[in-house]
Amino acid sequence: MNIVKKRKDAMINCIYFIGIIALYYIIIKYAFWTLAPFVIAFIIAISLQRPVRFISKKTKIKKGIVAAVAVLLIIAVLISVIMLVGYRIFAEFRGFGEYIVRRISDLPEFVKSVESWLIKRIAFLPDGIEKTAKAAIGELADKLLLETAAEGSAPAEAPSKGSFDISMLATPLGGILSTAKQIPSILIAVLISIIASFFITCDYDKYVEIMHRMLSEKRAEKLKKTKDLLTDILGKMLKSYIMIMFITFCEICIGLNILKVLNIYDGGYILAISIGTAVLDILPVFGTGAVMIPWIVYNIIVGNAPLAIGLFIVYTIITIVRQIMEPRLVAMNVGVPPLVTLAGMYIGLQAFGAIGIIIVPVTFVLIKALNSEGIIHLWGNKGDEIPDEKNEKKEQKAVEAGK
Repeated sequence: MNIVKKRKDAMINCIYFIGIIALYYIIIKYAFWTLAPFVIAFIIAISLQRPVRFISKKTKIKKGIVAAVAVLLIIAVLISVIMLVGYRIFAEFRGFGEYIVRRISDLPEFVKSVESWLIKRIAFLPDGIEKTAKAAIGELADKLLLETAAEGSAPAEAPSKGSFDISMLATPLGGILSTAKQIPSILIAVLISIIASFFITCDYDKYVEIMHRMLSEKRAEKLKKTKDLLTDILGKMLKSYIMIMFITFCEICIGLNILKVLNIYDGGYILAISIGTAVLDILPVFGTGAVMIPWIVYNIIVGNAPLAIGLFIVYTIITIVRQIMEPRLVAMNVGVPPLVTLAGMYIGLQAFGAIGIIIVPVTFVLIKALNSEGIIHLWGNKGDEIPDEKNEKKEQKAVEAGK
């Protein structure tokens, strides 16, 4: 009977977890962007509760008026920042995009450079192996130069070895146009977030009271504890990683400007490169190396050793500073293993696209934190014993000591 009961419990738990995972997938896959304006509004409302209550209590002004002024003030600050900084950043990224397109047009020359560089590096191999490796490298280079992006398109004259097929840009340009078409929807979502922020901030206490009526006292307390924990974790993570992004941005910006003053770096778009690398730096596993290492390798291949050395020094400084500062800046280290984080990024990318790279690892962090606090029980912890069981163990020890 005990075995049957255990199997039955295991089956029920398995079905329960499958249901939770399926619900999570459906929400993130199909309802995330629909619910995002209200989630953002709820986060804003929670963050404004303390200052709104404090100001309302001190000034004796109604909470609704204070909430409206607070929301409008945040909107005014955001619009001001976008107006002052946004245009400059947009112009910088537009120029950087044009520069990338020009560099892509030089792809054949770069492929030839890589081919000759690799052939020189394998000269030490025995004659038979060297000949086979040269043939393989040459065949791969020819394929890269002759390959067209549009498969199954109308037959066209094959590009020559020194030309570049501009049709390879069709997919990214199509993605940009598709994003541009969604701008009205984005503006509507922003407007909904603003309006929802106002209503939720004003009537936050009413919504909390309704939730208390719907739930038992024990579940309401557990829900409050969960909300406080998640708010604390997400708030600290956000502050920490914004600070890390800012430090990385400053390091890259200062480093590239120093290289420019020394006439080692003759390019531009330092602001765009610094912002892009700093944003990429907060992604788990990847970091600044995803930009700096290929850039260093590229300059080694094309023979620009001074810039490669300069970039390597900048990258080394960034890595050292991050290793020193991150443990101090990241407020809560929940101990999620790197392999789990990497698996979460891959699963998120495959299941939900680019947004999943961030959402799924953050979900793992939150689950680990909730389990560690005993709010949920997915795996055992040293501190997960039920209080009654602890008391029984203490009494048993006391009896044994008395004997």
